[in-house]
Amino acid sequence: MLLPHNTRLATLIRLIGLGLISWTVFAADQHAPGTGGRGLVVSITFGLAAISWLYWTWHPTSDSGATVDTYVMAIAGGVLCGAAPSSAASAFVFVAAVSAGIRAPLARAMLVSAGGTLGLAFSTLVYDGSALGVLAYTLGFAAVTFAASNARQSVIRADQAELLLAQTQRSHEEQLRTARLEESTRIAREIHDVLAHSLAGLTIQLEATSALIENGADPQAVLKRVRRAHQLAREGLTETRRAVGALRADPLWATSAAADIQALVSEYRSGSDAQVTVTIDGEAGRLSGEIGQTLVRAVQEALTNVRKHAPRAAVTIELHAGAAPADELELIVTNGSPPAGGAGHELLSPSGGGYGLQGMRERAERLGGTFGAGATGDGGWRVRIRVPAAATTAAATAAPATAGAPAPAG
Repeated sequence: MLLPHNTRLATLIRLIGLGLISWTVFAADQHAPGTGGRGLVVSITFGLAAISWLYWTWHPTSDSGATVDTYVMAIAGGVLCGAAPSSAASAFVFVAAVSAGIRAPLARAMLVSAGGTLGLAFSTLVYDGSALGVLAYTLGFAAVTFAASNARQSVIRADQAELLLAQTQRSHEEQLRTARLEESTRIAREIHDVLAHSLAGLTIQLEATSALIENGADPQAVLKRVRRAHQLAREGLTETRRAVGALRADPLWATSAAADIQALVSEYRSGSDAQVTVTIDGEAGRLSGEIGQTLVRAVQEALTNVRKHAPRAAVTIELHAGAAPADELELIVTNGSPPAGGAGHELLSPSGGGYGLQGMRERAERLGGTFGAGATGDGGWRVRIRVPAAATTAAATAAPATAGAPAPAG
C-alpha cells in the first residue's frame, strides 16, 4: 500500500535522522559500539533506541498517548548519551519527549522526559561524566516537553473551537427551522380562521339564494340574500386584511376584542334564528393584543362549528377578564343540542379537517394557557380557554389597551 505524499516525506526524514544519529554513534573515535564492556552497553542501548525509533517512524500519531516505544527510546537514549557522549544520542530523548508531549497529557509526557534524564544520570554516574551536562540536558528535555504539550493544547483548543462553532451553527439552523415552522403554523391558523368563517357564511347564503330562485321566490327576498352574501364577502376581505395586519404586527388593525366578539354574534344572529347569549365582564384592558386576537378567533371558530354541526342550537358565550391582575382570564362557549331537524349542515359538515380546534389549542398554549373542548351532558358542546394572569399582565404592559368598556349581556 502506498503512503500519502506527506506521510512518505515524513517517514523519509525520520529515517534520514536515524541514519545521521547512527553515523555519529559508529563514527565516534571513543566508546563506539562493541562486544564487551562499555562498547557492549553502547551496542545494546543503541539497538533498543533504534528499534524504538523505527516503531515510532511507522506509528507517529498513535492515539495511545505515551507508548512503550517512547519510554524505551527515552531511557535507552539517555543511557547511550552518557555512555557515548561524543555522539548525537541525546536526539533519541528529545524526539521521545516531543512525541510524548504531542500524544499525551503533560504529566505522562514528563514521565518520558524523566526516564531519559534518569538514564542519562545513571550512565553519567557510572562513567564519571559531567554533572553540569546532565543538568543542561535535563532542562532541555523539560523545555521541549513543555513546548510539545503547549502545541498539543493549542490543537485541542482549536478542535474544540471548531466543534463548538459547528454545534452553534447547527443550533442556529435548528432555531431558524423552528421559527419558520412556527411562522408557517401561525399563517395556517390565520388563513383557516378567516376562510372557514367567511366561506361558511357565504356557502349558507348562496345555498339559500339558490333554493329561493328554484322555488320562484319573490325577487326582493332573493336580492336580500344576495346583498347578505355581498356583505359577508366584504367582511371576509376585512378579516383577511386584519389577519395580514396581525401577521405583520400592524397596530392599525388592533381592535377591541369585546367589540369584535359582539360583531361576530351579530353576524351569526343575522344568518340564523338561533339564540345567542353573551356575557363579558372584568377588566377590558386585559383583552388586547395577542390575547384579544386569540379570544376573537376562538369565538369565531366555535360559532362556525355550531353553524356546521348544530345549526339553530342555542349558544352561550362567557368571557371573564377578571378584576384583579392575579385573576386568570377564561372564555367558555357552549352550545346546546340542535333542535329537531337541525342536524349538521350538509355542505358545511364535511368541511375542515380538525384544524379549527387544533388552532385554538395552539393559540392558547402559545400564551401559556390551556384549551379544552368536549361534549356536554345534554348533547351539546363546550369550548373552554384559560389564560394565566402572567400572560394578561405582560400583554397589558407591552401595548396599550384597545378594548372599550365591557359589553353588556346579549
